Amino acid sequence: MAELPELVVYAEVLARHLVGRRIAAVDVAQPRVLRRTTAADLQAGLPGRAIAGVVRRGKTLALSLVGGVGGAASAPPDANAGPRLDVHLMLGGEPYLFGPGEATTVPQPTLALRLDDGGALVFSDRHFDLLRPGEAKMWVGLDQKERAGVDPTGAGFTPEAFAALCRKQRLWPIKAVLCDQRLVAGLGNAYADEILWEARVRPRRAASLMTPDEIARVHAATGQVIAAATDALRAIVGDRLRGEPKRDFLRVHHRARRACPRCGTKIAAETLRDRITNWCPMCQG
Repeated sequence: MAELPELVVYAEVLARHLVGRRIAAVDVAQPRVLRRTTAADLQAGLPGRAIAGVVRRGKTLALSLVGGVGGAASAPPDANAGPRLDVHLMLGGEPYLFGPGEATTVPQPTLALRLDDGGALVFSDRHFDLLRPGEAKMWVGLDQKERAGVDPTGAGFTPEAFAALCRKQRLWPIKAVLCDQRLVAGLGNAYADEILWEARVRPRRAASLMTPDEIARVHAATGQVIAAATDALRAIVGDRLRGEPKRDFLRVHHRARRACPRCGTKIAAETLRDRITNWCPMCQG
């Protein structure tokens, strides 16, 4: 599942390749991917528009669009100009970016933006496979409004603000606080596990009862984990998007029964609020 570090890197790569390009056509392979819009709306309203910017908004990729048929030949570098195409990758959505003349075959295509230079941005989500019913599926919409919490990479995410946020969540586990998009925007299951391992705090620790030292450790670990993961992903992805990159750099997430890289204890796995949670019983006990 793409979280904040992946989305930052996706947005960086897409911005380098797409800003100034025009959308020539829109292919909707899975109409169920659309939120509060239709395939006809996109196919009528997007071709001819130029991509002005690509940014991350919480857990959403946002493509800002300007102009129309017969408009300016290039787009201004303003990520907030014009309408916006929002893409939430959810559990299994993946972006594929193809240059002019490249084959655009992907595992389970949902939506494709065909570009004026012959390239394409194609989204895939294996959870639209009819053999995988009930799974969370990616969605695409125009100018979607989301109730998002504080951005952990923004100036508002201070130790004091984080402490106040934790105090308000009566007996919520700290992992639930980190994963709730209404409280902290952009994090999810994987990086919450990594942050709490780095901070040596148990995932079930009640956020409202955490000590000032624990608050400070989790706050610091959040910045450290996000920065390290983003740098690692930049190196893995490079300048090409071919689906979700493999996150070999994770220390505890999806490493159940393997040795903790810090103390050697076997990594535990448990279910916490419907999420598989990995942690070290020794380091975080």
